[in-house]
Amino acid sequence: MAIFNGTNLILKVQAAIGAADEFKLMHSQNVSLSYNVDTIDVTNKDSGGNRTLLGGTKSYSLSADGLMDFVSAGTTTDVDELFTSARNRDAVTFTFALATPAGYTYTGTGIITSLEISGGTEDAPTYSVSIEGSGDLTQNPV
Repeated sequence: MAIFNGTNLILKVQAAIGAADEFKLMHSQNVSLSYNVDTIDVTNKDSGGNRTLLGGTKSYSLSADGLMDFVSAGTTTDVDELFTSARNRDAVTFTFALATPAGYTYTGTGIITSLEISGGTEDAPTYSVSIEGSGDLTQNPV
């Protein structure tokens, strides 16, 4: 098992399904993927006093935050693309990947549920985005 630098984990988003370009979220500082399995309690009188569970609905979510990059008029940023998808309630496709050294990727689709841009006094402006998965999350060895 190889331990690697977390800097090499990246989140790439395709702003609309079928769009030509997938882009890496630039200036990201943190990315995360959370996978959950709900449980169904099937404990009964024959369980001998022990709780018995079945696997239920699977779900996943992703989040990222980073430094906001403002550009000149007439061009867009990653956050602009994310805002457009969120505003239109469009599903996005994504890849959560180990970029260097090449490793595995997780791919799927989801809906942007939260997008925030903030900036404090004497602080760098930042963004954060949350995506709730829809459908299957696929692990792809590279």
